[in-house]
This record gives sequence, structure tokens and C-alpha cells, in this order.
Amino acid sequence: MTGLFGSTILEVAIGIIFVYLLLAICCTAANEWISGLLKMRSKVLLQGIEQLLGQGDDPSAARIIAAFYGHPLIRGVMRRGNHPSYLSARAFATVVMDIATPKCAGAMTFDDLISGIKNDLPDSGLRTALLALLQSTDKTIQGAQWKIEAWYDDGMDRVSGWYKRKTQVWTLVVASVLTIATNADTINIAHRFWVEPMLRNAVSVSAQNQGQSPGPIDAQEIDTNRARLLGQVIGWQGVNRRDDAFTWAERILGWILTVIAVSLGAPFWFDVLKRFANLRSAGRSPIEFGPPPQKPSTPILTP
Repeated sequence: MTGLFGSTILEVAIGIIFVYLLLAICCTAANEWISGLLKMRSKVLLQGIEQLLGQGDDPSAARIIAAFYGHPLIRGVMRRGNHPSYLSARAFATVVMDIATPKCAGAMTFDDLISGIKNDLPDSGLRTALLALLQSTDKTIQGAQWKIEAWYDDGMDRVSGWYKRKTQVWTLVVASVLTIATNADTINIAHRFWVEPMLRNAVSVSAQNQGQSPGPIDAQEIDTNRARLLGQVIGWQGVNRRDDAFTWAERILGWILTVIAVSLGAPFWFDVLKRFANLRSAGRSPIEFGPPPQKPSTPILTP
């Protein structure tokens, strides 16, 4: 069997990938909304910063944390007392160096910083960490700041891992709810594309256009045509809820496949879609080009 892209199997695959992409975009939008509602980014960042500054149960660490969040640079990025969801490494290092040297006025030197850490900073995990970090610097204040910034960036890498693990749980929950609510059954979607050439071709054309676009779409860019195409392959319309056990088992298996696929995220499926769309752009089959021109039986004379 052949189709718009020279292969029915290729068209079915492109159609399924396109459905996964649109569902993943919706899932990402819902996940971002939940993350913002629960302030997950700011909470995870707070945990990461407190771990760098010391545990809050230690009285010395508690004073350091209070001084850190009482600093004008930090208060300036806190809207209505809410913890920010992002803090640059430069801002973190500047504040830490400032609270470590409360007696320093004017330009700070490396010796001023070391003296402040040893004499003015409370005996805590932060003090030990800073002294260990600054042992391997070039003994300049700029080198010390770079070292603290790198320490902060390393800590934020761990924070990013915490956040991804937390959001992955929510992604699975949202993907499951979205899949069941829309009856996005992978097995049924593949069957629909296989037996309905017109639907398959329409989705393939839209998918190819998206795959050749410069960037992925977001939830606000899903136009009416894409939504209409998506509505033709998913949904509960025409489904008999009194189907036998085998049909329901097949449907649940299709849901599981969809949930796993959607949880991979929209960027993953956008890249996959581009690869499949490029198969079409690589060149047309000889049949599409048509037979080669026949050599004329008699020579053509030119004046």
C-alpha cells in the first residue's frame, strides 16, 4: 500500500507522532499551570539555597539564612514576600560575600573576605564550605566570586534534578487524566489511520508542515484545523461503554502506550516528527517523478 508519503506505514507513524505531539503540548501546558499554582519552582529553589547556606535547624545557619533573605538584593527580587523562582549565580555570590564581611566598607579584597569568613561568619556549614572553596583560588576577589558562583551552579544542577523528579510525577498524572478523558487510545488511533486514507493524509500533511517549521508549537498555537483533526481520532464519540472485557483490555493497553508516549514531552516528539517529515523532504520516489523522457525515434533538426 502506498500513500501521500510513499508508504501507508510511514503515514500512520507520522499521524500517531503528531497526535502524541499535540497531546504532549496540552500536557506540558497543564503541568506548567499546576507548577505555577503550587509554586514548585520557588519551593525547590528555596530548599536548594537553604542546603547551600546550612540547615535551618542549626541556630547559626538560621541566622545566616535570615541575613541572606534580608539582604536588599534578595528582597528586591521577592514580589510581595514570595520566594523567587530563579536567582542568578552572580546575585547569590554577591550576597554571600557581603554578609560574610559586615565590617568591610568600600572595595573588598581577598584578604578582607577570608578575614570576614573566619571572624564574622558564624561557625556553620557555610563557613566551612567557603573556606574549603577559597583554598584553590588565585587569591583575588574576582577568583573568589567565580568560585562561589560555580559552587552555586553545581548546587542548582542538583535542584534541577529535584524539580524534574517532582514534575515527572505530575506529568504522569496529567498525562493519565488527559489520555483517559480524551480516550486517546494508541491502538485505536493507529487503526483509524490505517483504514481511513483521507483522514490519514490530512493529518500527515499537517504533521509534515509542522515538522518543517522552525520551532515547536505551544498550546496557544494549536489552531482550529489541528484541533479538528485531533478530535477526529480521539474522543468518546461512538464508543460503546458496554464492550466486552477483551475490548476494554485493548483500550487500556492503548491508554498505557499513550501515557508513556505523552510523558516523554513535546520537545521529544517534535524532534521525532521532524526526522520523519525529513524522510519526505529527502527526495521523491521515481514513480512521483514519472517515467524518463523517451528518446525520439527520429532526430530533431534545428535550423
